[in-house]
Amino acid sequence: MALNIKWCHDGATMLAGFDSFRPDLLILAAIVPDITVSTLVEVLRWRWAIPILIGAAKDDDGPARAALAAGATAIIARPYNLEAILPIGLGAAAAAAAPDAPLVAGPILVDSLRHEVRVGRREVVLSPKEFELLCYLIRQQGRVASTDEIATAVWGHTTDTNTVAVHVKRLRSKMGDDPEHGQLIRTVRGVGYRISPSLRGGGPDSAPGMLAGRPPLPRY
Repeated sequence: MALNIKWCHDGATMLAGFDSFRPDLLILAAIVPDITVSTLVEVLRWRWAIPILIGAAKDDDGPARAALAAGATAIIARPYNLEAILPIGLGAAAAAAAPDAPLVAGPILVDSLRHEVRVGRREVVLSPKEFELLCYLIRQQGRVASTDEIATAVWGHTTDTNTVAVHVKRLRSKMGDDPEHGQLIRTVRGVGYRISPSLRGGGPDSAPGMLAGRPPLPRY
């Protein structure tokens, strides 16, 4: 089997080149120079469903397990053994090829495969960055995401706080939410943004008056 392998020496380089290379399998060392591997996995996982294997030496147990909790596929031993790695990676890749289930938060339904967003019965047209921002916030399940986290996940690098704030304001406005003090997307002053905790359970009763007559939605 011919393998096309690309090596990256740090997390920033890997993130910057990920879209152009689009690997089928990713192997991360448990210790990454410029970022914790668990943070790197979180950023990758919300956007891509590829297998992520964490290479751990004997003393790397803590960071490797943190990465596993963040969404990594499996921990593998270092030094690497390709005969052991490939079956794990290929099996995980086959499982990841299944279509993603829709994301649901109260009245919000996001279909990633069709790139469609609905709030109640109404379809909402979003720009690519607004769409990515909404998906990221829903996947946090009510956890507060800092401006830097959002910028890294959506733009691939940190950016000024105004860029994130402007996109949140536009997203709120398009969804019919209060642009300044949203009920769907909450601002936590000095910290960041989150989907309203009351929407985490999904379902038609999460926002009274917005979903009358709407059938129950699948939950992610």
